[in-house]
Amino acid sequence: MPAIAKNIPKEQLDHLYLQKRLSSDAIAKIFNCNHVTILNYLIKYGIPRRSRLGNRKPVKISKLELFNLYHKQKMTQKQIAGKFGHSQYGIQRWMKLYGIASKTFYESHAVHPKKDFDGKLAEKAYIIGFRLGDLNVYKIRTLVQVRCSTTKETQIELIEKLFERYGKVHIWKAKRGTHEIVALLNSSFDFLLPKKDQIEDWIIIRNEYFLSFLAGYADAEGSYYLKKPNIHNGKVKSSVFEIQSYDKYILTKTHNVLTSLGVEAYFGMSRRGGYIDKRGVKTNKDCWRIVIIKKQALWNFIKLIEPYHRHSDKIRNLRLVKDNLVRKNSLPYCKPITL
Repeated sequence: MPAIAKNIPKEQLDHLYLQKRLSSDAIAKIFNCNHVTILNYLIKYGIPRRSRLGNRKPVKISKLELFNLYHKQKMTQKQIAGKFGHSQYGIQRWMKLYGIASKTFYESHAVHPKKDFDGKLAEKAYIIGFRLGDLNVYKIRTLVQVRCSTTKETQIELIEKLFERYGKVHIWKAKRGTHEIVALLNSSFDFLLPKKDQIEDWIIIRNEYFLSFLAGYADAEGSYYLKKPNIHNGKVKSSVFEIQSYDKYILTKTHNVLTSLGVEAYFGMSRRGGYIDKRGVKTNKDCWRIVIIKKQALWNFIKLIEPYHRHSDKIRNLRLVKDNLVRKNSLPYCKPITL
């Protein structure tokens, strides 16, 4: 047994061990001796030893109470231990005995609660459409990360409204001047992970779901605008709806469904892959488009799709197009349409 170190006053040892609650190892480092020497001094001075069992009453907590505190109330093991005046080790031991699973890494570090998707299919269809058009979605362990980078504040506002009730949405402005937005969601949003050029069958079979999907996709990729009149014989600007994207199948299917709904639209290639525009921007793949320009067809389309749009810019431009159609309908040289 190591020799008892000299000159360790009882008052100082009492203060370090019982009041500051340093370990025997930590106190040994202060006095430059072995921790066993400190233990011998504790015995010599009659200072009671701290231990998990000797100076504490056993932890008494039911399985149900422990489960509720840990998983329902989201308390940590340390917080539960503090509530009962016991060590974290004791709580861990009871969790093991009861078979209560520990939280995953992300559950343990999730400051903001996350709610399941509410399950409404029209809402789901819209979010899928908007995701395919303009969102990046990744799986990070048990969480689904939705991310977007844009210069348009209205785009950020829409994304925040879509996901804020399901989890914390983080927004900041990057040095390059873009607005960055990230939403962390639970696994009930796994349906957003696929990024495929397709429209699922359940969306196609019901008009409400298809129009909601199309509104989401158009809020990301579509545009309403007024085209300048022909310089030779035009008198009034023409109203146009257009979607351009690389998603040939989505646009093909959309064109087919619009036709079945009585909406006449043009579908075809916009630019071939490899095309370089005046700005020097290269088109990586064949780009496709849907255009609705005939007045009656556009009016019919707007009546169908208007209730489903959510992007404030698209809604404003839709109304400009709509007002233009109404105004042209009153002009004597324009062929009237059925409003």
